[in-house]
Amino acid sequence: MMQRITDALARKFEWEFVALVSVDPDRTNFVCEAMTSALPTEIRAGYSRPLGSGVVGTVAATEKAILLDDVRTFPDYVETMRDTKSELCVPVHHGGQLVGILNLESTRAAAFHDELPLLRTVADQIAGAIANARLFEETRKRARLMEMMSEVSRAALEATDLAELLNNIVRYVLDQFPVERVSITLRDISASAGDVTSESPAQITVPIRFRGDDLGSFKIESVSDDVFTPATAIVFESFAAQVAGAIHLAALKRGLERANEHLAKAIETLHKSSTTDPLTGAANRRQFDDTLDLEWRRASRGRTPITLMMIDIDSFKAYNDTYGHQAGDECLRQVACGLQQRFHRAGDLVARYGGEEFAVLIAGVARDHAAQLAESLRASVESAAIEHRASAASDKVTISVGVATLVPERDTDPEILIRAADEALYAAKNAGRNRIVVA
Repeated sequence: MMQRITDALARKFEWEFVALVSVDPDRTNFVCEAMTSALPTEIRAGYSRPLGSGVVGTVAATEKAILLDDVRTFPDYVETMRDTKSELCVPVHHGGQLVGILNLESTRAAAFHDELPLLRTVADQIAGAIANARLFEETRKRARLMEMMSEVSRAALEATDLAELLNNIVRYVLDQFPVERVSITLRDISASAGDVTSESPAQITVPIRFRGDDLGSFKIESVSDDVFTPATAIVFESFAAQVAGAIHLAALKRGLERANEHLAKAIETLHKSSTTDPLTGAANRRQFDDTLDLEWRRASRGRTPITLMMIDIDSFKAYNDTYGHQAGDECLRQVACGLQQRFHRAGDLVARYGGEEFAVLIAGVARDHAAQLAESLRASVESAAIEHRASAASDKVTISVGVATLVPERDTDPEILIRAADEALYAAKNAGRNRIVVA
């Protein structure tokens, strides 16, 4: 906004140099906010000198216009543009308050001799725009502060632990402000970012408190104290308050996460114990019944095949009698593990059906493919070479498998699939065991 004003005035009136200047809140310095010049000059946006210094400083201090047809006549003249001959500087007031200073310079003598009334009129016209621009800038700064507060809150919520939270905050402040070092010190942990290069850095320390409880301190160090204005002090105090709240939220979050972890583990343990056979790690009978019901209805809707394999360890009673029950339990575990390693799809299930009997449920495979899978199961158990001297089928542990594959009709019961697989298993055992029979 300010730059558009100086550009427009220089273009409209063909002035060689136009600058808009403001006075800092402490009324100790004036600062150039915008400048348009046709000639080389030391002045730039941000250029600053004490009040009372030179023509502009004097107008800023007295709030009275100065017209110089010959700058050499001004006792405290400060040259910033080479070969300047004349200067006109007027205060800009809005609502009785000084909102700026409008300064013109020229390399021609008496270039503004008759233009004081014109410049005062221009000053009156732009006063409202400058005041509105300042209000807008203040609003923008407040919005930026709110944005920073939001970003600090987000950094707190994204942190997985307190150390990460503090590191996120100090790095963020170091990135956003022209400071050398930022540190947060709490009772049992601290974090810092940046390095101090000067021997006696300017600094500000803000206490971090939450509901009257001192949590620590927030320290910012800089080469110059220029950064520590009343406005930035308020910002840092706001950050400290935000940090305190963020630390409290992080502590609550960590406590909640720990509680949720314990709850999730308890639920997982409960679910596992209610759906898993404790000896073999395979699904239990309850899980088998629930999964069969679900997959049966799904296959019925989609008109897709579903396969059930009923598996029996051959001569298992004789195995227990010969090797003992502990060896029998280990045999069950090895067979279950071998069966489970063959299936990885979400709809496949290996369950301990009862005693030495297992059930394998497979969705979406044709009858011939199901037979191939069953044979691979039988062969894998036999190849495990678990000794079984008491078996009539082999000198190793073997299995008999009954296979049934159906495409369920609507409103039918999955019991027909179980009955078909059972009958096939019975046929396999009657045929000499260690074989598969497909219904």
